[in-house]
Amino acid sequence: MGKYQEEKKTPIIMVKKRRSLLPPSLSEKTGVIARSETVKMEDPVSVGSSSPAVDTHPPEASASKKKRKRHRFPRQPHWTHEFTHNCVEKVKSLFPHLRAESGGFLPLKIGITNDFAAFLTEHPETELTLDEWSCAISCITTRQVYLLRTAVAGIPRYGLDGLPAGQVSECDAQNARRWLAVREKQKLKMKTMQEQTASTEKIER
Repeated sequence: MGKYQEEKKTPIIMVKKRRSLLPPSLSEKTGVIARSETVKMEDPVSVGSSSPAVDTHPPEASASKKKRKRHRFPRQPHWTHEFTHNCVEKVKSLFPHLRAESGGFLPLKIGITNDFAAFLTEHPETELTLDEWSCAISCITTRQVYLLRTAVAGIPRYGLDGLPAGQVSECDAQNARRWLAVREKQKLKMKTMQEQTASTEKIER
């Protein structure tokens, strides 16, 4: 019994094996570096995309958006056909020298609306508001006769006083020609639809 107790008290020595830490391979290092670089590159984009000052659209998309912007004055709900007609008549009466002898308006000066705003400040009694002016100009500058006049580069433009103020640029002329082409396509499409409707009604009879 005493011998057993002596053997039991004998300390047991545990030897732990050392783990050999091998340095990472070159491929593993490259992967870690690549991942860290990817994270660095992605962080600014994720932050910047939420900022309104950053344009997230490609240049091609931005350019196409600019091309789609055709009207300087967005059409307002109250610009009805009757309201627009009255506004144009007021402009005719107030600025008759902006009309051509053959009818229709002459090419207007770039920035003529700013001139009209200044005119209103000097002449507050004028019976034509800035909103009515904008409505009239929106109608006038999209009419067929006006587009035909501005489709030729070098044609003089005219200010509120009826005097020449600049010329129609090549860019403006191209834009007018594009509008005319769109109008022509719309007319042809409408004519085709009317002919198809007429032929269908004739067959049904």
